[in-house]
Amino acid sequence: MRQRRTTRLMVGLLLIVLACASGGVARASTSDEQELGKQFCLEARALLPLLDDVEITGYVNRIGQKIVAGLGDQPFAYQFFVVRDLRINAFAVPGGYVYMNAGLLTRASDDDELAGVLGHEIAHVNAHHLVRQQEATQLLNYAALLGTLLSFVQPAIGAGAAAANAAAQLQYRRDFEQEADYLGARYMQQAGYDPRGMLDFFKKMLDEQRTTPTFAPPYLLSHPLTDTRLTNLEAVLRTHQWDHGPRQPTSLDLQRVQLLTRAHSETPQDVVAPYWREASAHPADARARYLLGLAYLETGAVEPARQAFEAARDLGFPSVDRELGRTFLRLQQLDKAREFLSRAAEVQADDPVSHFELAKVLAALQTPNDAMREYERAFQLAPTLEEAHYEFGILAGRAGRQGEGFYHLGIALELRGEFDKALSQFEKAAPLLPAGSDQAQEVHADITELKTYLRHGPVRAH
Repeated sequence: MRQRRTTRLMVGLLLIVLACASGGVARASTSDEQELGKQFCLEARALLPLLDDVEITGYVNRIGQKIVAGLGDQPFAYQFFVVRDLRINAFAVPGGYVYMNAGLLTRASDDDELAGVLGHEIAHVNAHHLVRQQEATQLLNYAALLGTLLSFVQPAIGAGAAAANAAAQLQYRRDFEQEADYLGARYMQQAGYDPRGMLDFFKKMLDEQRTTPTFAPPYLLSHPLTDTRLTNLEAVLRTHQWDHGPRQPTSLDLQRVQLLTRAHSETPQDVVAPYWREASAHPADARARYLLGLAYLETGAVEPARQAFEAARDLGFPSVDRELGRTFLRLQQLDKAREFLSRAAEVQADDPVSHFELAKVLAALQTPNDAMREYERAFQLAPTLEEAHYEFGILAGRAGRQGEGFYHLGIALELRGEFDKALSQFEKAAPLLPAGSDQAQEVHADITELKTYLRHGPVRAH
């Protein structure tokens, strides 16, 4: 079981409090915000049930980074994470860290609605709302901020009345919420998304709150919605003429991500049922047949998955090479798997999943050098793909490249939140890596950071 450690986050917050207290109500610096976010990110990686599915996180990150790209030079490197929690929630931490619950993904109707939530959270970070809110009370509420942030990473606190109380402490001021609505809508529009998606999603949340007020989504506890706020947002859209033109249908990317998200949290029967009904109702629909195949594959029904993917291909679906390759790998038909995945990796050279799955096939076929090449390509494209780092590390060690092997095993364990084991691997890697190399410098930085973090010891949730 992962131990719960909170001391380092407390230290980060305390430093901000002390730095600002010495100057009355002076604003916390950008570096202070970065440090707070970094400390929280470490805690979250150790404690939060983060989804490590590269397709899910990659989809959210693409939308988030597309929005951030329109902001110009930023002091923060924005990072986006998905939490394995079916409640609807999203929150942003100073320093550019944005977290979204899986439940929000499954409730979005299109990319624009998801972009609306991300745009709003990015606006909170870019406008420094959390820090400005604390400054308004001369930073007397940083203890409450600490408790609130930790409530998101401690399951014992993050339920029931305690969670509601913590979220209420983080509740943004009305003017900050309206500013985030306006800025977020503008960011969306600049990035090519329809700002009406933000309005539609917020209306959906408000309707749910009215229907079941005792079970309001956690998102509304820290982001309270009112008719006035929605009216103001509608006025903004009209004023800037952002309320015209047809809305885009649900993208295949979102449909895939919603299916994958459900596969992580629902029973196989519940995952497959709606896709089976859709494919049965529309037998000539290639996309419906493809999604049914994916539902089967993700729930372990491999032979039905093969049949559905081949049916989708015969109906004219653009490409099922990757999915057929993954299916044949699970059927242990390795030559067929290599054929389909090699083609997929060539056609979609920037798809980390194709390279990762191909690497697994090549490893099973006892061609470790080729497998290492594909694992390396996979984590170059998706640096948080911890399985690729781990398998590369194992193969590198067997090939006599111990320094690289320990280094990548350390990265994998750090991504899993197993910081004590990661530190051990980095310490083994340090003397084996070429002095002055990028990897050597990264390892020494990681060792310093993890030692500082672990020195304070675990603090268990009460």
